Formats: sequence, C-alpha cells, structure tokens
Amino acid sequence: MGRIRIRVHRKDTRPKRSTAIIFAILCAVIATASACTGSTGAAPAISDTVQASGTGQASGTVYGCATSVSLPKDEAPHSAPVEWWYFSGHLSGKDANGHVHTYGYEDVIFQFLGLTPQPIYLGDMSVTDLTRKAFQFAGEQDSYPVPKTANRFALHGGNWTMSGGSGADTLKASLPGYGLDLGLSATEPAVIEGNKCGSISMASLGSSYYYSWTSLVTTGTIVDHGVTLKVTGKSWMDHQWGPIAITGGGGGGWDWFSMQLSNGQQYMLFFIRDKQGQIVETAGTRVAPGGKDITYLTAANIGEKATGSWTSPATHIKYGSGWKVTVPGGQLTVTPDLRNQEVDLLKTQMNVYWEGDVTIKGTIGGATVTGDGYTELAPPVP
Repeated sequence: MGRIRIRVHRKDTRPKRSTAIIFAILCAVIATASACTGSTGAAPAISDTVQASGTGQASGTVYGCATSVSLPKDEAPHSAPVEWWYFSGHLSGKDANGHVHTYGYEDVIFQFLGLTPQPIYLGDMSVTDLTRKAFQFAGEQDSYPVPKTANRFALHGGNWTMSGGSGADTLKASLPGYGLDLGLSATEPAVIEGNKCGSISMASLGSSYYYSWTSLVTTGTIVDHGVTLKVTGKSWMDHQWGPIAITGGGGGGWDWFSMQLSNGQQYMLFFIRDKQGQIVETAGTRVAPGGKDITYLTAANIGEKATGSWTSPATHIKYGSGWKVTVPGGQLTVTPDLRNQEVDLLKTQMNVYWEGDVTIKGTIGGATVTGDGYTELAPPVP
C-alpha cells in the first residue's frame, strides 16, 4: 500500500507537541530543506458518500460521489498533506551460467506538503534476494517544488527516479549490492480501493484516497553485486493521498497484504490496529480474473491471524510472522520468504516497518490456489 510511519518516542502526547516534533524530525532528515514553518497545510476532507453503482474500475467517472478518484487526472501529485506512490513486485532472471535468480522488491516515494516552505520527498527501497537469502534496504531524501505533470507523475528522491501514468511506469533506483531499472505495463484496469469513490478510513490515522494497479508486467534489469541480469516478473502499484496521521495519531498501526493468485484473482487486504494492537478498521478488495469486476470486502468476510512471531535484533520490535487469512469462500496461508525483511530507517527517516515478499497457499471455492504477495506490518507507535 505504500505507507510511512514516523516513529516518535515521547511522554507528552498533546497535539501541539507532536506537531513540533514532526517538524523537527523532517527538517533534520532533509538536508536540502529550507527552514521549517509552523504551517501544517489544509487537510482535504474525504467524503464517505457512495451514491452510484459501478465496477470500481477507474475510467474517469466519479460514480456520483461528492469527491472521487478520477484517472488519469489523479495519477499526478496532489495538494494533500501526505501522498505516496508505492511499487512492489517479484522478479526472476538467469545469469551467464544459466542459474535462475529470484527477487522481491519495494520502491516508494512519499511526498509531504506544508511542513516546510518546499515539499519534502522521502524514498524507500528494498530488495529481497531469494537466491542469496538476503535482504537489503536504503532510504533517500529530497526537497523540490511539486512537479507539474498533468495525468502522470515524475518524481525523484536523490538519484532514484520514478515516473509513469495510465499503467505504464519506469523505475530506476539502487542501493548497496543492487540496482533496478524496470519498465512496467498494466494488463488489467486500475482498481479503485476502499469503496466506489476510492476513499478509505484509517481509523485514528485519518483517511485517504486510494487506487491500485494490481497486475503490472515487469521487465528490465537488476544489477546483483556487479552482475547485470535481465529480469521479468509482475508488480503491484498503490497510490494514496490525504490527511494521513504520519506521527501515528492515536498510536495505531496496520497489517496490509497484496496477493496475486494462480486462479487469476487478486486481493488487497488492510487491517488497521489501535495502540493496543487490536483491529479497529478492516477493508479489502477482490479483483476477478482479468480485472473484469471487483468486490469490496469488510470485516464481515475477511480476517487475518498471525501464526507466529519474529523479533527484530536491530529494533527489538516484535512482528507477526506467518498468517492465516480468511477470504470469501476460502482460507490462505501467507508465509514470509525471509523472516527478516524489516526496513529500519530510524537513523535517517525516523521510520521503521516490516515490508516483505511472501508466498501464498490455500483453497478458495474448494480449489487449491498458490500465489505471490507482499505484506506490510506497521506496528503501533509506542
């Protein structure tokens, strides 16, 4: 889903205090940012009104909503306080000796408005090397005027670049040991998430607009420790924007799943937790094979339960590790491909979360299914 959590440890939780802290944090991590101001910017209202029917696919129609996701217009940056463009995917390729290498990857850029005179951009990237059984991550930061790119986006964080629109995208980024140069092309329509308006509640964390490209054929190259491999695979893209409480609001967190299954179905599942770790908001979307139709899911027909746990040796945060996920007509077992896929950017971005490549097995409608996915765990802010 493409999310960011700024970790703020504090005793005084009054709103003015937390706002001052987040200004200081973001000014500190963005070396190129100008002096901070006291303005947080206006938070746009998210309408909960759904008045018209539709498939949920983005076609430029507003579905009779007071406000709604409309593509391709909403591919471009907005004036929302927080926004992100998030890609994750699964790649494979052969080296010169014919050996197959497989990878998972995450590539995201966050945009923050109103915290400084000029917008702030944070980039996160990770590579899960399933052949080496290794995980690597890095972060970049930047500050520049919002790009004026109608119907598309063109962003950068340091030397990392990300651009695209209408389901055709390009990603270029590198970190120690790995470099990605990828082209992505949608094989199915975009999916409006949350409801037909594309708005989603995040409980104490706020709300946002949200759409996804859930089936992106991916080609390009990965540089693996100096060796360039041609790779192919499939990716997923999330775009969200709105008045999202990046400091944790009431101290909540979330579990998020993207799933691309062998029966052609795809799922987005999103479980918001309060500061005690209890699920207080549930949302999901099931995409039919070929992207022909979608179904909006709620706590009445989806659920998840961790089957194990893993404690980070770096941050000492305890995460779920392995999950049983209930969907309409079946149950899925989600298994991390590596236990340690924690993105620990506390020193540079005051941000930490678990973002991992996962394998999926289970049954739906009595038939066996398998698949690949990504899981994100953002633990409650202490």
